[in-house]
Amino acid sequence: MKLFKYLIQLASSCFAICVIASTAAVIAQPKPPQTNSVIKLTPTQLKVLRSLGLKIALPSYVPTNFHADKVIVPAGRENVDSLRYFIIYQNLSADKCFAIESVSGGIGDLPAGSRSYPINSPIFGKSTLEQGLYGNAKQLTLLSQWWGEQNGPFYRFVGTGVMPELSNCNSYFSRSLSNE
Repeated sequence: MKLFKYLIQLASSCFAICVIASTAAVIAQPKPPQTNSVIKLTPTQLKVLRSLGLKIALPSYVPTNFHADKVIVPAGRENVDSLRYFIIYQNLSADKCFAIESVSGGIGDLPAGSRSYPINSPIFGKSTLEQGLYGNAKQLTLLSQWWGEQNGPFYRFVGTGVMPELSNCNSYFSRSLSNE
């Protein structure tokens, strides 16, 4: 139950917004000593995110021992109409991970999960965190509804297994999900 409280705190956390510019297709991995202790991103990772020209949303709360393992900015024909990024946070010692995803447009509603948890962001307002099998997940995972203004960009919390880059981790909240 204690782990689940961390999840709600994480998903509800106030996102810090930064306005930035340009384009890129890079995966940036940090060197641990360069990690910024407040938002836990390196200068290289921030530079990659800024290159998109999207407003960047970062969690104001990241669980202890987690760090921004990768910043992914997909490129290619499929992304011509929509810019996106993923920030993957990982606890290497416990093989746990989650991501923050942003996309400039082209989203749809997320189907309701087996359970829904209300979340309230001071910046984005109310939404829900859904528990279920989403994307490539082979175990129960968590995925929030999209937040954002009517014309984007949009942001969400992404749990273990939803996307291929999160498939090699165990769910940070698996004990909480199975006990709920």
